[in-house]
Amino acid sequence: MANIVLKPDVCGMDELNAEAWNKRYIENNAAWDMGAPSTPLKEYIDSLTDKGLRILIPGAGNAHEAEYLWQQGFTNTFIVDIATKPLEDFKQRNPTFPANQAIHANFFELEGEFDLILEQTFFC
Repeated sequence: MANIVLKPDVCGMDELNAEAWNKRYIENNAAWDMGAPSTPLKEYIDSLTDKGLRILIPGAGNAHEAEYLWQQGFTNTFIVDIATKPLEDFKQRNPTFPANQAIHANFFELEGEFDLILEQTFFC
């Protein structure tokens, strides 16, 4: 069995910073963005009955699932992203979403407790 070592310069990990992610959103280069909540997550959200759950969406990007959650009355929904552009766009689309629940930060430095974490591609 071979021992595989992933080097940041080979995997593009050296480009995973706030500036690079922000540039992707400015250039509309987010191929994984479906433009709406993913069907499996939407169906899961529709099955939830406790609207008081503290829900986190890490690496939220355009946060279509968060927008859907908010529209369905899940008022304890939080989004976090390292890039500012998708957060700004989200706030424009959802002006009543609390500013303190749209968090500009590195997920891996985030502190807090949540009942549920929903994500589409972040942990890839």
